[in-house]
Amino acid sequence: MKKINLLAIRIDGGTQARVALDQAVVTEYAEHMKDGDKFPPIIVFNDGSEYWLADGFHRYFATKANGMVSIEAEVKEGTQRDATLYSFGANGRRGLNINFEDKRNIIKRMLEDQEWGQWTNAQIAKHVGVSKMTVGRVKQQLEEEGKGNDGETKKYIDRHGNESEIKTSNLGKKKTKEGKTKATKEKPAKTIPEAPQLDQDDRIQELRSTIDELATENTLLKDKIAVGQWDATEIEKIDAEELIADLRKQINVLELDNKALRDSRDIFQNKNAELLKTVKSLQSKLKKAGIE
Repeated sequence: MKKINLLAIRIDGGTQARVALDQAVVTEYAEHMKDGDKFPPIIVFNDGSEYWLADGFHRYFATKANGMVSIEAEVKEGTQRDATLYSFGANGRRGLNINFEDKRNIIKRMLEDQEWGQWTNAQIAKHVGVSKMTVGRVKQQLEEEGKGNDGETKKYIDRHGNESEIKTSNLGKKKTKEGKTKATKEKPAKTIPEAPQLDQDDRIQELRSTIDELATENTLLKDKIAVGQWDATEIEKIDAEELIADLRKQINVLELDNKALRDSRDIFQNKNAELLKTVKSLQSKLKKAGIE
């Protein structure tokens, strides 16, 4: 942990995950800071020369609004790109809740990135803190929006922070000697085997997984709503969210332990029943043999 001058912190590198800051929250944070309330440190990534703000934009601007010149920060080693990726998952762990538009913005940016766009829906969902179905819906929306837009350009930022554009209308074309583009010669389409149909058990398992994901997401939303309606300071709400999250984890562990105990009990009961049958069978044979 260290104190860093606000002017030394870069906030212009696209590391902000939200669509926009909530100015009312900035004002509220600033008032609490004036009253002496202690806030968690912001998180920055240092690439050897620059500090990139990854988490704590509202706290940063609240500190600035109060005329302070420095702020407490947790410093991690990494590039601007590392800070951006961290910011995409930071608000799922603590801080002010992000709304659906913010989540959609994060998912969209990840899907459009050359590297992160190769992640599976499950990997993106886990990092952002949403369900796989949410990622799938956003991906489908983006695909539908992209249809029929031949002149679309796609932006991406490489690991060094350089932004580039690709004109998607030129994909699949090559330049002639005169510099003009022409369509590449079409190759015979390969016969792609159809994906195997899911049997009934697979479909049931898939539905169960979806139900479990929705139930988990529903529980998290209920917790956030309950905390949000609580008449308390933002710091108290953050602490409550973290406590609830820890308790949920403990409950999950206990439920798994309980399930393991039930399974062990069932196994022992089955073995005991088999042993009783064996004993009865042996007793019956002894009687037939005339041995008491």
